[in-house]
Amino acid sequence: MNTKEYLSRIKFFGKTKTDLNTLNQLHQNHVFHIPFENLDIQSGKKLHLEEPKLFNKIIKSRRGGFCYELNYLFLSFLKSLGFEAKIISARIFDDEEFGPEFDHMAIIVSLGNEEWLADVGFGDLLIKPLKINQEIEQIDGGNTFKISQFNKHSYLLSKLVNGHGFEKIYVFETNEKNLEQFLPQCELKQQSPDSYFVKNKVCTIAQKSGRKTIFNSKYIEKQNGTKTEFLIKNKEQEKRILKKEFGMTINNVC
Repeated sequence: MNTKEYLSRIKFFGKTKTDLNTLNQLHQNHVFHIPFENLDIQSGKKLHLEEPKLFNKIIKSRRGGFCYELNYLFLSFLKSLGFEAKIISARIFDDEEFGPEFDHMAIIVSLGNEEWLADVGFGDLLIKPLKINQEIEQIDGGNTFKISQFNKHSYLLSKLVNGHGFEKIYVFETNEKNLEQFLPQCELKQQSPDSYFVKNKVCTIAQKSGRKTIFNSKYIEKQNGTKTEFLIKNKEQEKRILKKEFGMTINNVC
């Protein structure tokens, strides 16, 4: 992997070390410069999780991706820099129940005797990694989270919403998984008519002061607590928004 090209893509220009400060900065820069998006799924283009193809799409072609793409490439990047990291399975909470195993891919990074949950592929979640510690609430730069024991073998990630209480995000185990185990769910999310990513067009990116999002036919921007939105009238307007707001040039959008 060309780490210099990756670092340039996420606008990280400092010296990299295998420490928490570097991990925090890499994670933050990643979510500030690489969108979460499913435009290939919407156009019917098959996704490939091989590292060279992901690198070409996300780094060289300056695109984004969804969880399996973004987190697997970020894992490979971290390991190439010398971090001890592994992919894990998470089950997303939705409609009062948790999804299936391998519903979501996340990352655990080991630093000394501590483990940190990293996730650059959820859409709207972590700015910085969270320490896997049941005793404390953690602020990642914008939101407050907690990680609690779910059962003997897994943890629950929850997020404070509007200051009124914690909402369940996902359950995860800390044991390492391999890429092949995620492929059936990745395929299902691309093809099933019931898939959220087949039903909806999503492109979103975090900013220091908020978030920019395309959701189906709407453009939504949140800045310093203020929300603005408008309907996207046609494909040409959508292309302009993708270029201006997300830094992506896409000739064919559906």
